[in-house]
Amino acid sequence: MTIRRAINIDANQIFGIETQCFSVPWTLNSIKADLKNPIAYYWVAVIDTKIVGYIGLWNVVGEGQITNVAVSPTARGQGVAQALINHMIQFACEKEMTEIMLEVRASNHVARYIYEKLGFKQLSVRKNYYTNPREDAINMKLIPN
Repeated sequence: MTIRRAINIDANQIFGIETQCFSVPWTLNSIKADLKNPIAYYWVAVIDTKIVGYIGLWNVVGEGQITNVAVSPTARGQGVAQALINHMIQFACEKEMTEIMLEVRASNHVARYIYEKLGFKQLSVRKNYYTNPREDAINMKLIPN
């Protein structure tokens, strides 16, 4: 597996993973726009020339906000998400970001476990944040070293 910065031509593959992983996915146009956003950074995980996962991060005045992390169902259990998150944390350290924030569905126990394993701490709960189905969001934060 290799991890590299996402480029504009990756948008369709990212969108394909997005629609497989989320009940309310970002639109293709939203993904294309964010890939051009000067405060947004995206990386993709590639196995055998195929994109199998991606992560997005906004750098807002020195604070990181993870926008999405997704791994193709066929590539799960291979450490793809953890590798992407570790890569993003290293980038945040290089950019001297003071914190990295995220929201995750309360029912997404696998993602929450990975985040906690990598040092993220739960801050708060946003009631009924997600739709389809209606669900709470867990707000988490990491102070990168």
